[in-house]
Amino acid sequence: MGDQAEEHLNGNPETIRLDDLSQLSDVSDEWVRLMARIPETSYFQTPDWVLGWWQTIGGMPPTELVLWRSSSGVLEGIQFLSRLMRRVHPRLPPAWPIWTITGSGIGDADHVGWPVLPEYRERARKHVVRRTRGSTLLLQDLDSETGVPFVPQGARMLFRNPCPRIALYPPDAIPASMRRTQHHLRRYEKRADAAGITFRWILGSQMDDSFLERFFELHKSRMAEKGVSSTFLKAETLFRRLVARGSTERGPIAMIAERDRHMIGLLCFLRWGDTLAYYQTGWSPEWGSVELGRLLFNESIKGAGANGLRTMDLLRGNEEYKYRLGAVDRWDETWIQPGGLSGSILRFLVPAYRFAARRMWRTGQPSKIS
Repeated sequence: MGDQAEEHLNGNPETIRLDDLSQLSDVSDEWVRLMARIPETSYFQTPDWVLGWWQTIGGMPPTELVLWRSSSGVLEGIQFLSRLMRRVHPRLPPAWPIWTITGSGIGDADHVGWPVLPEYRERARKHVVRRTRGSTLLLQDLDSETGVPFVPQGARMLFRNPCPRIALYPPDAIPASMRRTQHHLRRYEKRADAAGITFRWILGSQMDDSFLERFFELHKSRMAEKGVSSTFLKAETLFRRLVARGSTERGPIAMIAERDRHMIGLLCFLRWGDTLAYYQTGWSPEWGSVELGRLLFNESIKGAGANGLRTMDLLRGNEEYKYRLGAVDRWDETWIQPGGLSGSILRFLVPAYRFAARRMWRTGQPSKIS
């Protein structure tokens, strides 16, 4: 750390070129502590997600971590940037050479951004402008608080995605509207009770191989019933790394439904702070008569609120069921700063990308969990 410490004393950030994750254990711990100091950070900005993505579905692209420290050496900001080939819109080829935030991408992360304290934000914004000059910078699904402030001047917004979220409450403070929704589920709860179905939380530390195999089986069954393909089944290695990196306060956690001690359905979340991000799902179609999906949500909402969590984030997608649960939209934004030879072409394609995004929402956008 000698050279990096000298850079810090000169007022320059540290730069780490990502190639060996074993060297980053200390930085990862500092990274998590920094995030805990910044409101509105998301699980998709944690080292668990960013480094797990880089190592698995990201394909280990050229990536840099840029760190700002206080005079006492405390981490006060971190940026992660990757250079790769990517489509700007999932339905419009070709792929272009771009810089982007590590861990982001089509079907990957929501609420993308960088954990940087307010006093370092302008320095971080200027750094990304300098580092990506002469290239195209694509900033996808930026969180309004921890992502949008870093957008360079002159960048163009491509589209906004609704990410509905539900406010959670302790049992003695549940609003009347939520109590009415729970009351409407009583008949299904009675059916579930009669069928011997029970519900409970499973922590990441309890997600062993047998649990994961059953999880993937149920997810595949659910997607087949809906008639859609699933990107999650291609990300098994990433999810196993998220489980391995998790703790009681962050990472995968699931509400499961069981019958005769056999898992028949689940909702899987990613926890960060007092927020649960709804990530994946799965259940057996044979239990449709008891509205197993609605009951899993209801149990999750009640249980999470009782355990001190305050937000259930349903992530990208404007599916009707999210609003029936009482969710309210929070918006992520995607921006582009064209640069270089490809950038001269991309400038002319911005209207086409915007049109394709609007059409996608009108015809029904696949959700994060599909």
